[in-house]
Amino acid sequence: MTQVLGATSTTDDVLLWTDLHGKRVLVTGGIRGYWRLRRARALAAHGAQVVGAARDLEKAEIATVAGAKAAAANGGSFKLVALDLASLKSVRACADELLARGEAFDVVIPMRSQATPFGHTVDGFGDAVGTNHLGHLYWSIALLR
Repeated sequence: MTQVLGATSTTDDVLLWTDLHGKRVLVTGGIRGYWRLRRARALAAHGAQVVGAARDLEKAEIATVAGAKAAAANGGSFKLVALDLASLKSVRACADELLARGEAFDVVIPMRSQATPFGHTVDGFGDAVGTNHLGHLYWSIALLR
């Protein structure tokens, strides 16, 4: 049977016939916002070893409790790392931490913010450009070292 995917397809629909056991997935913004959290949880629940990057680890821990339980029940995992895309210093520190672990990622999913408030990053860029574009670009390049 062929499944047709479209605008109303969920992450679970897309992953229905995908085996993610043993795959490592890195997600930015994995805990902020309902749909992002659902995507990250679905990946982990399908067996992936998900690493979610979050600005506020305390809030992230609270938001991911249920996802971590569902992941463990299906052979996956859900861990968190600190990453503030509005700070190039934080971006570099996160990349350095991940590289120091020596664990490669099979998939990297940079999720941008839909509603970035007007303001400036600590490096002086506009928030939308700084977090959604420059932060992700610098982070991706730093991970490729």
